Amino acid sequence: MSNIKQIETFYWTVKLGTLQRAADKLFITQSAATKRIKELEKNSAQPLFEVHAQKSTLSAKGEELLLAAESVLDSLNTLDSLRGPAHRKVRNIRIGITELVTVTWFTRFVKHLKSVYPDISLIPDVDLSARLKMKMLGGELDAIVVPMEYLSSDMDYILVDSVEFSWVAPPLSFRETMPITLKTLARLPIIIQGPQSGITTRCEQRFAQGGVEYSKVYGSNSLFALASLIRAGVGASCIPKALFQGEIDSGAFQEVHLETGIEKVDYHFAFLKHNHPSLGFLIGDLARQCVQAAN
Repeated sequence: MSNIKQIETFYWTVKLGTLQRAADKLFITQSAATKRIKELEKNSAQPLFEVHAQKSTLSAKGEELLLAAESVLDSLNTLDSLRGPAHRKVRNIRIGITELVTVTWFTRFVKHLKSVYPDISLIPDVDLSARLKMKMLGGELDAIVVPMEYLSSDMDYILVDSVEFSWVAPPLSFRETMPITLKTLARLPIIIQGPQSGITTRCEQRFAQGGVEYSKVYGSNSLFALASLIRAGVGASCIPKALFQGEIDSGAFQEVHLETGIEKVDYHFAFLKHNHPSLGFLIGDLARQCVQAAN
């Protein structure tokens, strides 16, 4: 007779594409995942995957079992939500966030989540947006908070924050209050993060569209390291304005206004559509509420 562990392993192997990703998701070894699939196939008396295809290509029997597996797992999630608080297991949600999220609203969000859903625990992974996207698509993360350009058709998402960025430079680099062109800005070295940074991609696109060549300085993936390079007089950079408003107000940084302006960056709480979307929307909405309450 098939058991829940076998069904769960089969379900995540199909959804994530490989046994290794399913094993990582379920915190088991690949050999354990393989054993569960083999036992399930033995109980089904028919192959669940096409013999001459990749493991993720289902046979007719596999397609039938996948529908049944989704129904079983949904029912178990419903039953689990109805259990008394004293009997609930803590559910770990692996969430990918950028440094900006980490140092702004994430602490407040964790506290709020614990007060509303005490049986949910967040396991954060701080990284660049491009890498967070790949980790979630690979089954390593359950949710991510990233700009719009890192979303895909496999994801559902909720807008949680719109962040204002600003160009800043060492004091007296340009005439104060006078909007300048990209070409004028490029007289200074431009300090950027690594190539997988969302703001780096946006800046490179802006200069390319304007046909402006500039000197790059690869600072760090850390916003605070970039800020240190600006203080040292190395060059200009585009950084989250609210995070460094104190330095702008004190004159430690000169805020540079471009003639073309600069758009806000929308950050979204995203999760895979097949990964319990109702819970994803609930948690994403809590994140949005935390951000709004702080603004």
